[in-house]
Amino acid sequence: MTRRAPRGRDDEGAVAVLMAVSMALFLVVVAMVIDFGLIRVDRQVDKSAADAATIAGLHALNTGDTKAHPAVGVCTALRFLRENGARFAAVTSASGSWKSGTNVTLANGCTDDSLRTKVCKPGDLSTWVKYMWAGTWSGVPLTVTIQSGYAIPLGAPAPPGEPSWSEDALAAAQADTEDNAQGCNQLAVVITQHRQPGFGSLATSSDLVTSIRSVGRIKIGPGGYAPAMLLLKRTGCPVLAVGASGGGASSWIHVRGAVSSNGRAQPGTIHSDSDGTGCSNSIFAGKANDGIVTYAAPLVSNAAAADSTKPGSITSVAGANGVGIGTVRDAAASVYGSSALNESGAGAAAKADPSGRSMITRQPVDDRYMPVVGGGVRAIVSNAQASVFGLLTPANAVSNGYVKVTCSGGSVASLPALTSSSKLYVDCANLKSIPVVNAGTVVFSGQLSPSTSLSLPNATKVYIFGGSDAISLGTGNEFHMHTAGNTAAGTCTNTAVPANKAILVIKGGGIKQTGGALQLCRTTMVMMGGSPDGCVPSTNGAAPTQSPCGVGGMGSGQIAQNGGTVDWTAPNTFDAMTMANGDDDPAKSPAWTDPLGPEDLAFWSESAANSGSTKASMGGGALLHVSGVFMTPNYEPFTIGGNGMQDLKDAQYISTSVALNGAVQLNMEVDPNAAVPLPKLKVVGLVR
Repeated sequence: MTRRAPRGRDDEGAVAVLMAVSMALFLVVVAMVIDFGLIRVDRQVDKSAADAATIAGLHALNTGDTKAHPAVGVCTALRFLRENGARFAAVTSASGSWKSGTNVTLANGCTDDSLRTKVCKPGDLSTWVKYMWAGTWSGVPLTVTIQSGYAIPLGAPAPPGEPSWSEDALAAAQADTEDNAQGCNQLAVVITQHRQPGFGSLATSSDLVTSIRSVGRIKIGPGGYAPAMLLLKRTGCPVLAVGASGGGASSWIHVRGAVSSNGRAQPGTIHSDSDGTGCSNSIFAGKANDGIVTYAAPLVSNAAAADSTKPGSITSVAGANGVGIGTVRDAAASVYGSSALNESGAGAAAKADPSGRSMITRQPVDDRYMPVVGGGVRAIVSNAQASVFGLLTPANAVSNGYVKVTCSGGSVASLPALTSSSKLYVDCANLKSIPVVNAGTVVFSGQLSPSTSLSLPNATKVYIFGGSDAISLGTGNEFHMHTAGNTAAGTCTNTAVPANKAILVIKGGGIKQTGGALQLCRTTMVMMGGSPDGCVPSTNGAAPTQSPCGVGGMGSGQIAQNGGTVDWTAPNTFDAMTMANGDDDPAKSPAWTDPLGPEDLAFWSESAANSGSTKASMGGGALLHVSGVFMTPNYEPFTIGGNGMQDLKDAQYISTSVALNGAVQLNMEVDPNAAVPLPKLKVVGLVR
């Protein structure tokens, strides 16, 4: 007997329902994949166009004066955006709105000359420029915003009308925040695009929205022209003045252009940081025809001809701030930049008034010669204090490896045999005479007042404890250092020679010279002003001060040369420290911070000086032969004197102000590879 199996259920209807639901879901997923794929394409197209526009705008920010011009950058970015996609064809300068960072309506930044010449000022949002456009593409909304300056809103609300950017909260992004330019170094392009869903409308009826942002940054870096004089006084006048007897054949400053050994040409330049505030006379006082003149760069291919594209220039912050030209210079014929190569062709050549430039400060000099990470002047001061001034005494000199000699009546009668590897300690409060010192390292426990000639031909490290003066020279008195193999016809040479350099460090007091001769070959002198830290500021770019060594402390490191001859050259290891484009050569740049003799640095003193009892001067006699950088940021003024014409080839003065004394005539010519250049704007690239 068999049993019939039970009859199964009919599942055919359920399967059909499942298939229908699955197909609907599948279609929704496919539609969303297609729509999101189109969104991805939109983002790629928009980001590529925004990146190109941002880079173009960055390059345009600098119109040649190393200052950021936001309207020019925004306009250029706008033009490039239109060229990089048909969707942006309607985005024109006239179809959008222009506003400042404070939301004030502006004129068209592509056509208004006054807006295009405006410079971005850090911290001043009224100098920012923002272009906004809202329209449609393919029937859906499209918005474009281009802005410079621009501050990345790290941890803060996004700017009005701009999406929030989650990327700003990422650790990598936070490590690449904006520097102290406060927005003036950045340009941004923001694009927000809508797209109507296609098959995706099965899931949503709302527009699909994508927003992208490109942010680019520029930076201030070396590579500009090296001025013969960088004058740091920030207010008041005069900042540069020729002698009281006037210009013409009596007193003048002429700065010629130069071509470096690696084929880089620059015109003669002078810059003043004074903004003209409180001036009752002129910043640049030429006092007579041709009193202060800068000349054009020579052609690299023909040094006997002028490069008309690089005329001489004289700049000031006052000129950038719209201060009247009558305050900037005393007369058009007295102070000008010339398109001529030198005086012989100046008569018929074009002449230009001083122009405007943003504040430079001492920052470029500090960054080169005393970087925050160490080395350079800071290392020279700290090493001298630790190993000499804060350590050595007559009692422990021998135990510290020195040969010690003492004086009688200020004189040392004889010396033991010494070589360039010897270390000599001279125990004498006021040394007047000593035989030729052949030691390589020499320490003087007091001050020097040579009665005849004091010669240290092999010395590469000399330390003077000093006193009321560190070195005092009169008629017939001489001081010679590091001369062995470094002179020609008795005068210091300055051709490039590797590892041939010296330092002279003075703890207290300065140099007083009324006659005789001061000769320092390939030598950097640092005056500490009587302070263990050399009165060096804790931060770079500090403003000039008459109290660098504490409240009321001017420091004792003044140089007062009012007679005799001066023959002084800086260390020179390399002919070319920079590449042909002006950028630092990374293989050679450590020479600038070498504590055994920073490249091209002749003199550094943080001490202050004024026109009263504490004065600073250089010149005096028939010979003034100096080359290198002379850093006296608190000398007000640094007086340059002498009789007749002085040829200062490759000498650069950084001081609060400079004044000529008497009938001195200065011919200056600065090799751009042997001086500190003014900064220029460089494109860093995209940072977002």
